[in-house]
Amino acid sequence: MMNRRTFAGLALALTTPAIARAQGAPQFTFRLHSFSSPTSLDHTLHLDRWAERITAASGGRIKIEVYPAMQLGGQARDLVQQLEDGVVDMIWTVPGFTPGRFMGVEGLELPFLNTGLSATQSPAAFAFIQKHLADNEFRGIKVIGINATDRALVHTTRKPIRSLEDFKGLRLRVAGRWIGEAVTALGGTPVGIALPGVYEALSRGQVDGMLINWAITQPYRFYEVAKFHTEPPGGLFQGMILTLMNQRSYNRLPADLKAVVDADAGEGLSRRLGEIWDSQTKGAVDATRAAGNEIIEISAAEKARWQQAVQPVYDAWIGEMNRRGRNGRAMFNDLLAITGQPPRA
Repeated sequence: MMNRRTFAGLALALTTPAIARAQGAPQFTFRLHSFSSPTSLDHTLHLDRWAERITAASGGRIKIEVYPAMQLGGQARDLVQQLEDGVVDMIWTVPGFTPGRFMGVEGLELPFLNTGLSATQSPAAFAFIQKHLADNEFRGIKVIGINATDRALVHTTRKPIRSLEDFKGLRLRVAGRWIGEAVTALGGTPVGIALPGVYEALSRGQVDGMLINWAITQPYRFYEVAKFHTEPPGGLFQGMILTLMNQRSYNRLPADLKAVVDADAGEGLSRRLGEIWDSQTKGAVDATRAAGNEIIEISAAEKARWQQAVQPVYDAWIGEMNRRGRNGRAMFNDLLAITGQPPRA
């Protein structure tokens, strides 16, 4: 016969799951892996807050464990493989970390195909991906959000860029293939350096400058080593950042919890992330001016010369899309439409 203590223990064991559910104990735990610093706006204003919102909206049934700065091992270039292998459930990455993997997304980083504002470029980028890339580059991956950086420009250490000719001979750090191709077309030499190493490379003269957005210059204090900042109207381009989830992980969720994730994802989330990035631009510009640096504004006429110089880069990207079985021209015309430019035959 069961004694009182045994009965009480069994009763507790049987009721614990119900109690845990009532108290919001997680039923699904997902791991989110990021290359970015835990103190960066990527985490403090997006990833950490998103994880908290999902937990709250799910009544505690979903828990997102956030691992910044590659804490789960590997390098930034390994993030996509970790996601696809199921080592992690979610990642925060940029297309250029995995060369050739997101070639279509990198089209969104082509020069002069940007709006200059992340709040408009980001939802447009999400719509572009859903239309052209969801069934190929993102097969097996759920896109939680894609956001553009704020506008990017050219930052140089010793030689200011005031005209197209000033690019000649400059070694400029870039973060992706197509913006690198653009640097070559403009007369410079593209150099790939991981973001944490850029400050030292600039200070040691290993590169003469970099192409990067305004917002990132403040936390990395790039204004201390880059003294000239050259910006065409609307910026030169906008980088893309991806918040991705393994489709199998998402599919584990019941319909009501899928709805929780979907409500804080997609075009709406992309727009909100864009607003966050745009909010950082002014502070970065102010810090650059306070350091006594020169901000050079390129005229519309000079910008037109730069645009003409990079035309072969557009053709190369279109050709790459065609080789991958897609309609490169139609995709490019959709990129033009984002900025209100007319289609090209």
